[in-house]
Amino acid sequence: MRESHFYGTYRCPVCGHRDAAEVSTDNMNRVVECSYCYTALEVTPRGNDSGRFAVQVAEAPVRG
Repeated sequence: MRESHFYGTYRCPVCGHRDAAEVSTDNMNRVVECSYCYTALEVTPRGNDSGRFAVQVAEAPVRG
């Protein structure tokens, strides 16, 4: 049976803080908030076995 979630780490491009996130394999893009500087970030897994996310600043904020 295949995992329904992908867990990995990312580095915030704004403040450099390392953090972790989990995304559903049904929707591999997720907007999260940096736990250090509170910037909205879009994370996407770099690959099925990598354990790391590609990250960019999101267009829409998480808080609203």
